[in-house]
Amino acid sequence: PLLLLAVSIVGFAVSRHSMTHLGRASELWSFLAVLAAFAAAFAFISIRYQDMSAPLRITMRGIGIIVFVQVLFDAFGPFPGPANILFGDQGPTLYFRYAAILGVVAGTAAIWRPSFLVPLFLYYVGWRELIGTLSGIAVSDTDYLGMLDVGYFSTIGTLIVICVTSPWTLERFPALGSLLVGTEGAEATRKRAFGLIWACAVGAHLGSYFWSGAMKIRVGGDDPLTWILQNPTQTAIVLGLERGDNPLALWPHLLQSVWDGIIGGQPFLNAIVLLLQLLAPLAALSAPILSAFCLLFDLFHTGVYFTLGALFFFWIAVNLVIVAAASSLPRGGFTPAMKIVMAATALFGHYVFYTNYLGWLDSGKLVSPQFYAITSDNREIVVPSNYFGIYSYTIAQAAMYIPDDHFKFRLAGNSRDAKSWQDARTCDPQTVPHQDSGVSLDAVKSMVLDTDRRMRRHPAVKSENLYYFYPHHMLPNPWVFTDFNDLGIDDIVAYQYVVESVCLSLKEGGLQRDVHKHSAFRIDLR
Repeated sequence: PLLLLAVSIVGFAVSRHSMTHLGRASELWSFLAVLAAFAAAFAFISIRYQDMSAPLRITMRGIGIIVFVQVLFDAFGPFPGPANILFGDQGPTLYFRYAAILGVVAGTAAIWRPSFLVPLFLYYVGWRELIGTLSGIAVSDTDYLGMLDVGYFSTIGTLIVICVTSPWTLERFPALGSLLVGTEGAEATRKRAFGLIWACAVGAHLGSYFWSGAMKIRVGGDDPLTWILQNPTQTAIVLGLERGDNPLALWPHLLQSVWDGIIGGQPFLNAIVLLLQLLAPLAALSAPILSAFCLLFDLFHTGVYFTLGALFFFWIAVNLVIVAAASSLPRGGFTPAMKIVMAATALFGHYVFYTNYLGWLDSGKLVSPQFYAITSDNREIVVPSNYFGIYSYTIAQAAMYIPDDHFKFRLAGNSRDAKSWQDARTCDPQTVPHQDSGVSLDAVKSMVLDTDRRMRRHPAVKSENLYYFYPHHMLPNPWVFTDFNDLGIDDIVAYQYVVESVCLSLKEGGLQRDVHKHSAFRIDLR
């Protein structure tokens, strides 16, 4: 079983990382990779979900459904972004339209046959990577790739185990059977291998929490207690207000109470978060403990949403899927070997699986990008980031074009080292002569103009404000943007991209902005 686990890890690493590189390099080769995976799925069409253990079945099917729903929104929705099956005619369509058809068919087939999860998962990896390659505006992997790795590895590992231990393989390759199956028999080997693969997949998910905790210790430099004792976690509230995605924005008294409560609870609240993350590998002690950790993580994500405004719905869903899978384990089914593999993967799986390192020091000093709609009566009305579809994630992270002589770029206002954080805490006016965020001004203009063209071809999307229904990690609060919501697309005659070096604070539940530098770029429609 351990050798089968090792083969599964290699197969996962080679195929998934290859798809990532293809997505960053070539639309044609990405399309051919999805086409090949789709064709190969037919070779394993006889494999059913009933042929695998319950935890794997629940994990694979659950994550597959989550990804498929997102693919449906991207393939058929009238949302800004690359052309899809129904909407958009500008830009490349080979992948975003025709590979999307393969992705949708694969997702539908995967409801009944697990082999079609492979082209579904690979298609979505390519879709996310190609966006940055072709538009010049990369979209972070933070929200989805950890989840996808859990589902994809579970699928690859399961297919490998079933094929290697099948009677057809063992009869034709007896030497391989002796090496991988041994004397315990195919059925027993398969059962044990299923357990190890599921444990490894869950461990990969737990690893993001553990390493996020480890980063909270590292960011303090020489003082590992900096994050616990000094990090102003309440600052997440003003960052959410700046983006317009804080769900409590309309209740300033409640918002101020939350702000004051977080301040009053520090460093106790910081210590609880850090301890929970660092202890994540101990979730492998038992199935009830694993479920408890996952539910506590979801409680933590809920708190993040009501402060920062970031909705980690993929992570929340995976935790619930793991709870369901753990509850399906039979008595004694969580073996010592599975526990060791799960804990070891949480600690060392970052060498193979996508792992998040969400540890930083908070501050309200950032380079903040905003978009404004200029109306026919010369009003300038702020535009919610979700108006730009998938690109709203990058906008929310403040990872857009930065003009010269602005504050140092900090991803969403967060510092990764103590030195940068000390500058951010003082709101010192120090600026950087030139810095490259990876996004050009031309890429920003193209994004805006492409979005506007799609809105004008389908004016109901703007008049009904349907872009708020796009499922996304950074969801703007619709009630913050009522002026923009009331606009029709014909009311907009131009846009303006504004970048401000600003320091943020909260007073009586309201956002306070100390702007040190303002840059504006008008984008005329043509």
